[in-house]
Amino acid sequence: MSTGFLNPIAAAGVPIINLHPALPGMYDGAGAIKRAYEDFKAGKLENGTTGIMIHYVVEEVDRGAPVLTQEIQIQDGESLEDLEQRIHGYEHELIVKATALLAQKIVSTKASATA
Repeated sequence: MSTGFLNPIAAAGVPIINLHPALPGMYDGAGAIKRAYEDFKAGKLENGTTGIMIHYVVEEVDRGAPVLTQEIQIQDGESLEDLEQRIHGYEHELIVKATALLAQKIVSTKASATA
């Protein structure tokens, strides 16, 4: 994302978050679930663990500081499609939690600034 877009929004005190189906520092960009699944099948994914994160948006794709993360264990015999569906179910829960957390943080910050 460009700084021309990000900087004015940050200056207004509005955090921009993104949902990404991988843990911080792993599988940046598109196709993250498929790449994690392929690494799992090839025995390259440590402990068979992938995950999801809600992170702040920065210029570098999927490199912003995490707001919340959740590890997800890939199951033996699980198809890519089943894994995708399972991950998407967890994503829906995590985005709601992260949004509530940030909304609470913004309200607290504004309340202390006016006190």
